[in-house]
Amino acid sequence: MKLSLPKKDLILYIESLILSNFPDGIKINSIQLHDMVENALSRTEGSFKNIEAKYYLKDGTVYFNHLNADHMIVLLYFAANYGYKLGYEINLIEKIYNLNKRLHSIDLFYSINLPEVFCVVHPLGSILGNAKYGNCMCIYQGVTIGSTNKESYPEFDGRVVLCSNSSVLGKCKIGNNVIFAANSFILNKDIPDNSIVVGRHPDIKVMPISKNELIEMKVDILFKK
Repeated sequence: MKLSLPKKDLILYIESLILSNFPDGIKINSIQLHDMVENALSRTEGSFKNIEAKYYLKDGTVYFNHLNADHMIVLLYFAANYGYKLGYEINLIEKIYNLNKRLHSIDLFYSINLPEVFCVVHPLGSILGNAKYGNCMCIYQGVTIGSTNKESYPEFDGRVVLCSNSSVLGKCKIGNNVIFAANSFILNKDIPDNSIVVGRHPDIKVMPISKNELIEMKVDILFKK
């Protein structure tokens, strides 16, 4: 994967962002940060290889740009998630998580296991909470995913695209190849494979969607087959 900065400089850049945004005097564990970013870059490359969208390739090679907010969001989430799984210093993990919130207005909590193929498109104001995520997801701005009470949360299977201001709450089972249209909202409702969801609870319409319709909507190009 091509980087807009050498790896060493990218890690120093992230460290500088943390120090300038959270000047609490607590020293950064540079060794842990280096390991977290190293792992996050590997996961980010694995994700970006499966995305066919503008700005993800440069000269035919997967590309990461530290000044592309959509790229940095994914990298910072993967870094915090990896550090959490390894039990690294919580102060560092929370700073990376909060850095995403501060810089990009998105809430991706480090303990949530988001898909390994994960694409965001100017996702300002999005909150992805407790859910069982599938293997492939793309979100736009204002998306909300979460539970309504304990153990009542969505389960995603396969590829899903959530368009602007869509919400999935409560005990929902979401199939493969599902699109949530802009401003759609479901609560405690299952959605079958190959569907597009429009409307807001309780006035929901779930309509079948074909391969050709996916292509016409330019959604299918987001992910490789």
